[in-house]
Amino acid sequence: MSTIEAYGEFELINSFQRGERKALHQVYALYQRQLCFFTEQLIADTLAAEDIVSECFINAFQRKEDFPSLAQLKSFLFTAAKNAALNYLKAQKRHDDIHHSMGRVGEQFSMDVENAYIKTEVMQIIFLEIEKLPPQCRQVVRLSVLEGRSAPEIAEELKMAYQTVLNQKAKGMALLRTAILKNQLLSLPMLVSALMFLER
Repeated sequence: MSTIEAYGEFELINSFQRGERKALHQVYALYQRQLCFFTEQLIADTLAAEDIVSECFINAFQRKEDFPSLAQLKSFLFTAAKNAALNYLKAQKRHDDIHHSMGRVGEQFSMDVENAYIKTEVMQIIFLEIEKLPPQCRQVVRLSVLEGRSAPEIAEELKMAYQTVLNQKAKGMALLRTAILKNQLLSLPMLVSALMFLER
């Protein structure tokens, strides 16, 4: 991490602890998408996941003095989301015992949490790497990888020749794979998950 990045993080967590509105918005923007993605994988309900994540941020804001670093704040948010997701699933099971799949607890839930966390971290890295691609390449890959659009749909939306879409996608995917393989911060499960995602 560069000195500027470290200083930026230090300033952000200090402003957050003081309850400054701008810092609260920055922290929300930093983690909201990741947390929603993580929580939705556990409970398979987008709206409920968004509600859970909002509650987690509210709890963090109320305890803002408890977090001396962004790493500790992030850890708290993910732990709070995991616990809230488990409570949500238990409540769903009580209300509707027929849907046994909603009652994932114990070992199965722990496995789900670990897999969801890996996938969340991987998706965040992929998001960031896509943003570094050349403009035309970035547009095509974003629509293909993140939105699941087909090549003909992308060609129509971007007013681009079909073959150009295929070429830009191939180029973008090659650049993404190279960036991911060079990322030394990725654990082996994350690396495998990222490469499998890009092969879909």
